[in-house]
Amino acid sequence: MANRERHARRGWQGCCAAIVLAIAGTAAARGADAEPAADAHADAANLAQRYVEQAALRERLRAENAFLVEEIERLESARRVRETHQEDARLVRFTHPTGDLTAEVFRSLDDKAAPVVADLRQSAADWRGEAERLQQVWRPLRTAVYEEQLLLYEVQGSRRVAGQLASLLSVDNRWFWLFGVVAVAGLLAVVFHDRRHELRRLLNGGRARAMRLSEALSVAWILLIAVTAAIFLLGDRLYESLMTAGAGGEALPRTAIAAQLEEVERETEELQTRHDDLQRQYDEAEAAYREQLAASLPADSPLPGLWQQSRHQVREMNASLVLLETLPAAIAADRALLERLDDELGATAEATVRLAQLKRWIRGLLGLALLGLAAGGGLLFWRGVQHRRRTTANTCPLCLGTSRLVSVRVGGDDDEGKRAARMLVRCKNVIARQPYEECGYTYSSLYRAMGKFCFPTLGIPQAGKTHWLAMVYWQLNAGHHPKSLEFAKLQSRMAQDFDRIVEEILYARIGTAATQRSHVPHPLVFNFRDRDRWGRSNVLVNIFDYSGEVTSDMSAEDYRRRRALDADGFFFFLDPTFPAAPQIKALETFRDDLRTVKGIKAGHRTRTPVALCLSKIDMLARQPYVATNGGNLAAEFYAELSRIDPSGESLSRQVLRDRSQATARLRKIIWPEWEIERQIDDLFGGRYQFFPLTPVGLDGRGETDLSLRTISPFGLLEPLAWLLQMNGYPVLE
Repeated sequence: MANRERHARRGWQGCCAAIVLAIAGTAAARGADAEPAADAHADAANLAQRYVEQAALRERLRAENAFLVEEIERLESARRVRETHQEDARLVRFTHPTGDLTAEVFRSLDDKAAPVVADLRQSAADWRGEAERLQQVWRPLRTAVYEEQLLLYEVQGSRRVAGQLASLLSVDNRWFWLFGVVAVAGLLAVVFHDRRHELRRLLNGGRARAMRLSEALSVAWILLIAVTAAIFLLGDRLYESLMTAGAGGEALPRTAIAAQLEEVERETEELQTRHDDLQRQYDEAEAAYREQLAASLPADSPLPGLWQQSRHQVREMNASLVLLETLPAAIAADRALLERLDDELGATAEATVRLAQLKRWIRGLLGLALLGLAAGGGLLFWRGVQHRRRTTANTCPLCLGTSRLVSVRVGGDDDEGKRAARMLVRCKNVIARQPYEECGYTYSSLYRAMGKFCFPTLGIPQAGKTHWLAMVYWQLNAGHHPKSLEFAKLQSRMAQDFDRIVEEILYARIGTAATQRSHVPHPLVFNFRDRDRWGRSNVLVNIFDYSGEVTSDMSAEDYRRRRALDADGFFFFLDPTFPAAPQIKALETFRDDLRTVKGIKAGHRTRTPVALCLSKIDMLARQPYVATNGGNLAAEFYAELSRIDPSGESLSRQVLRDRSQATARLRKIIWPEWEIERQIDDLFGGRYQFFPLTPVGLDGRGETDLSLRTISPFGLLEPLAWLLQMNGYPVLE
């Protein structure tokens, strides 16, 4: 009980943590009301910067391309003049210098050219700085234009219902959605941790209970993730797309802005391609001209280099001059557009105020909705935990009656007797009217709150059910089990009966007698502890030793058979020494009655597992079975079991699967006309497994006299461990 209360407290603490996350998200998002405006400004500023840079680059490329065309033509003309030896006063006036006077003239030109180039460089830098200043003036103006275009469209769209709904997906609310995802994820983690056994049971094929809250929260969480991811990745594009849908396809301002950017970027790219081609032609023409000019001057003359620098500076000045001529017009156009947008926003001032109020309302309602989702889910989870605890505590493990448990007094009226009364409960549920019969099952109240599993033993009479259970009881009590299987024996009336049966088997070497069939047998109870790395749990396993007549003779109308079929898993025993016909009928009846009792429709399958226990495998040596290759079937089967697990004590899932497959192959030879797998799979959908076992052992195979046998059971605990694993409690390696 303390273990359950500790898990419940942890679950409630997890719920509180999820709710706190939701509240924190609401507070954080409300405290960040100024952030959406900052984000909108940054978005508009980025768009404006891109546009201004591309527009300025486009005009500069146009100017440079025109300049390069003229320069290439001029240089080509000079080259042709030189080739035809025609004198050109500007270029080749000093082609054949002679005398001291000519040398003095060249020195004078060198001295005068350097200051001219320096002046050109300074002028080019000044004009470039002026062009950049104009761009800096244009950027905030273009930013304001974009902001007001987006705001005006939003104000106009807010008058439509679609626009109001689209506000839920605005980037303004992204932190609400994010904290909602985190809060619901925290709540889901708590729910899944609490219901991890049911989830494993569902995945393993067991029966999952009360998973509807988990499914609803999972769907809500996935939707929240999708919405949050879309808002964070797409920003306001999703919001504006919904606004456009509500406006009947009206163009988006962001779409128009994107179109402008695409257009100017396309033009810039085309001009850049043309510029690269012209630059290549210019470099070739310039190199040829410089070579001619250098040949006409003294070898150490700096004039060719100074001439090249001067042309580059003139080129830069020309591009800057074009920008100084075109940018003011663009700035004036944007200023006029901004004034018009201001007028339109002024005319819709009331709508702008309403939009701000609407956003605040939507943000508040969204925060409350997400908070309600986390808080409501936590409340439902807590109520579910309390309901399951009450149901578990008030359900009798024998008859499954609810709310019929009462405290009973065992002993006198002294304090010790009163304490005993508080420690025991008895079920007063009426399980039969004619003749009248009460359940009467009595057990310690300490175990009321623990989870309980009911596993009945089914099969034809004399299939070895009681013998198997008695030796399971002995093995667990004697410590003959793997360390991974932790358990504690509980005192009960059946424990006393099985103590006697074990003594008869081990010491008197007497076989087990027929099991009574007059009423529902009291269970043999074990307290198992799993190996769950997410939190170890204890569970009470109630194993009911039903007589073979319950399987072979009773109908589904009998309360004893109905109780046997209302279980969390089944041990169905198959006797390899018995003919197939009665066992086929017993298995078929079991399958049909299980559909009736559990209300399973035709074509549907149950998730309750069944362990098909092939008992008495030591008696295979007495049977005249022949293997397909003509060898001894029993000897080959024993050898295969030894190869699968030489120790014979492994609780590995792979070992159990290999043993099941070996037993399935054995079945095809023992009962070739009985397709057990097909008969079982029709209802259990693969949630079954074969388990070869013998309560006596494989030493002295074929000997029926127990006094001549060494008791060394084989494969007894594997079916029990597998059923626990299939029900969500990890015990297998």
